[in-house]
Amino acid sequence: MAQQPAMAQQQPSQYGGQAETAGQGLRLQDVETPQQRAVVDIVARSQQVCEWCADQCIQLGDERMVECIRLDEDVAELSETVLAFVPRNSRFSRRVLQSFVQAARACRQECSTHSHAHCQECAQVLSEAINTVEQYLATMQQGRPIQQGI
Repeated sequence: MAQQPAMAQQQPSQYGGQAETAGQGLRLQDVETPQQRAVVDIVARSQQVCEWCADQCIQLGDERMVECIRLDEDVAELSETVLAFVPRNSRFSRRVLQSFVQAARACRQECSTHSHAHCQECAQVLSEAINTVEQYLATMQQGRPIQQGI
């Protein structure tokens, strides 16, 4: 008869009293702050809308849209980096977020000069992203988010 594996033991966590299963580590929601979640959500949305805007601009076949496409792609690629760094509290998160904001501002400015619906939607989402990320940056100390109870 095969031996049954021992039940995983619950151990108290250092994060907000949450329990973790031995050998399985913490879940993201156990260590993530509401501010981090807001940043991750709006940056993911920014990535999606910028990729879509770039695709729409390419389909227009208008060489005047080249800068818009480039900036859309910059924001989309920086978004990937933000989505990798912020959830794990990388010490480089502040710099990556600052770069994201700079690129998002430039892209928002470019998109707002075009009358296409996709550009206008992109500019709107980027405005929200800039505000959310700037609020989060204001809560950071020495490259680490302020986490209550730790």
